Amino acid sequence: RPDGPAVTRPLCTAGIRDTLGSAAASRVELAMQVIQNGVAPSGSATRGSFGRRCATSGVVWTVPSRHSWCASSSKQVYIRSRTLSRSIGVSFTSMKNVRSSEAGRRVQAVVSQAAEAECAELMDWLVANGTKLPGIDINDAGATVATRALSPGEAVLAIPEKLATTSYDVAQHPMIAGVAEGRDEYVGLALWLMAERAQGSQSTWESFVANLPEKSDSPIFWDDELRAKLLKGSPTLEMARQRSGLIDGEYAEFQEMLPAAFEGHPPEAYSLEAFRNAFSIILSRVVYLPSVGVLALVPFAGSLRQVGSKGARLDYDTETSMVILKADEYYLCDDEVPIADNLARANGELMLSCGFVDRNNKDDCLDYETSLVKTDMLYTSKKAILDAVGLEDTQAFPVYTDRMPNQLLAYLRMSRITDVMQLAQVNFDKDVIVSEMNEYETLMLMMGDLRDRLGNYDGNLEDEVKLLQQPNLSREERLSAELRRAEKTILTEMTSAVRRRLAPIRGIPTKAGTMEDPNADLMEIFDTVDAIIAAPGNILNALTGQGKKAKKDKQNFK
Repeated sequence: RPDGPAVTRPLCTAGIRDTLGSAAASRVELAMQVIQNGVAPSGSATRGSFGRRCATSGVVWTVPSRHSWCASSSKQVYIRSRTLSRSIGVSFTSMKNVRSSEAGRRVQAVVSQAAEAECAELMDWLVANGTKLPGIDINDAGATVATRALSPGEAVLAIPEKLATTSYDVAQHPMIAGVAEGRDEYVGLALWLMAERAQGSQSTWESFVANLPEKSDSPIFWDDELRAKLLKGSPTLEMARQRSGLIDGEYAEFQEMLPAAFEGHPPEAYSLEAFRNAFSIILSRVVYLPSVGVLALVPFAGSLRQVGSKGARLDYDTETSMVILKADEYYLCDDEVPIADNLARANGELMLSCGFVDRNNKDDCLDYETSLVKTDMLYTSKKAILDAVGLEDTQAFPVYTDRMPNQLLAYLRMSRITDVMQLAQVNFDKDVIVSEMNEYETLMLMMGDLRDRLGNYDGNLEDEVKLLQQPNLSREERLSAELRRAEKTILTEMTSAVRRRLAPIRGIPTKAGTMEDPNADLMEIFDTVDAIIAAPGNILNALTGQGKKAKKDKQNFK
């Protein structure tokens, strides 16, 4: 009961703690027990197993629109808080209609209140430590919006340097500095987060760390069987496998050093699972500060969704020693303010790092890899040309839904050249055709590659669109379908672009090295038939013409 002793045996799934901060999870667990036992929460304060106080109202249940339902077939209901970019899973094994049930509505309300309380606590901590939000807020839909009129270059968020964790802070950490020495920035920051989590309430960063989800939705950390099924055909599948192996390999290198570094803490605090979870959060929340060229874990700023190369930018300001978010253009009050991604990542990389896909990502692309054939008689000359323009003999080029780089076409054209004199016509700066035959071979090669890549997926683009309309997809299924839809869109649009380039080419290559009209034989037959039909008339015209000419010559003679 709310006014009774704290209940320490949670009845809901452990997934709550995996995806929501432990402090909020304790309140949700307590509320779940109260609701499942048929007792509505009262207005009195209750204490969870972690000692945090939370006031819940049993009179009015306010459910902000930023929280939405996503039910799955396994009787799991995911209540997503877009404000905090997290979801929690709640099990309803004995409830049939969760969405419309009174208990379901109460749970959603408790989750909303818990998330709001966690967010308010974090904001209080940020403001107390010098953070300023003079121009932005997060609306009910989870979008960053202007709270007043903004001008280009105006600072709309300022976070003190002391709240930003970088490799410098990792090197000064008393627990893991020795373990992290000489290692990658991501690894060092993941070790830092592990150490701060292990310290719990003794950590000076508790207000920040407790608000971080346990892990992200990145496919790097999915079960490989699920990953192979959902990402079939996508280049993201192999990248996820490689990175998963690299993370495990990193852990194996310093595993023996961890017991001494985490002395006094349980083994679970520095297990492989703890490291993988911490690494996933670092991947999803770290921001790149271009002016100083470092990666930083910045409270609040890291939770802002950063997509594309256009929008307000985060960077470090040396004059104020703060991480600043500056507006890129004029905004009116309540206008959405997009946050630019300083790394300009495509959707595949966003999914691997941050666990989400954005349909409006203008920088979304796929890599088109091509290479020279080393047995080519002109390989040395072609390699010299590539060296001069800064390209490799095996090169990947980004292709988008609406464009492809001129360098890709130039590379493919050069790879098909057999006449050394034509190498001088290759232009990596402009879209210049070497010859009609070379262009035909280049485009047909691209067409075949694109068809092969589309064939690696199950189903076509329309299948993904229909799948995304289904309401009962799991988070992994929906995320994977969004990625496949984006990738198939790029490949389909590029195929159409290649087909349009092929349309004006009326011939096909011959053994003689020339272009021949593919309908030349038919045209010759039609010409012969036309000649046969016209033959009698031509003979008559010829005879008539000869008679008229003889009569005219006779008159001229007279």
